[in-house]
Amino acid sequence: MKFEPKQIILKNRKTVLIRQAAISDAENLLNCIKTYIPTSNFIPKLESEVTLTVDQEKEWINSFLVNDNSLLLVAEYENKIIGNIDATGSRRKIMEHTAVIGMGMLQEWQNIGLGTAFLSATIEWARNNPILELLWLQVYTDNELGVQLYQKMGFVANGIIPNFFKQNNTYFDNLTMTLTV
Repeated sequence: MKFEPKQIILKNRKTVLIRQAAISDAENLLNCIKTYIPTSNFIPKLESEVTLTVDQEKEWINSFLVNDNSLLLVAEYENKIIGNIDATGSRRKIMEHTAVIGMGMLQEWQNIGLGTAFLSATIEWARNNPILELLWLQVYTDNELGVQLYQKMGFVANGIIPNFFKQNNTYFDNLTMTLTV
């Protein structure tokens, strides 16, 4: 299902384009991800684990273009990708009505409305998608701003798995949240 691009004015008064990722975005998107992963305390992936090649990134982007219950959006400012959100629909028939959300953005674009814009666009798309009924995500319980954002967008807490994440011998709890669309 196609996504209509949207221009969003953020709290910093800059206008950002939110649009569906294209295969031609692979290198730009990979560079963005490689930049924000090491600066994030709440994405459960280490910098050393970002090992995709540009060709593999193209395949990843294509997986969203060919699956009707999935969406990959990018935010672009002055022709540079500054963040992304994906709703990855389940490939299993019995769960194809569900999609898990993942999101990341460059540090300088956090806390100015981009996360809200990303989620709003994704939720609107999901509500218009005849396949999807449930969006879900996982978030560190320590990520108070993230949890507040998801609650503001209508996600509800479904349960916590204690000590789910472990980094530098420190454990963090995982909260699963859902939104019926």
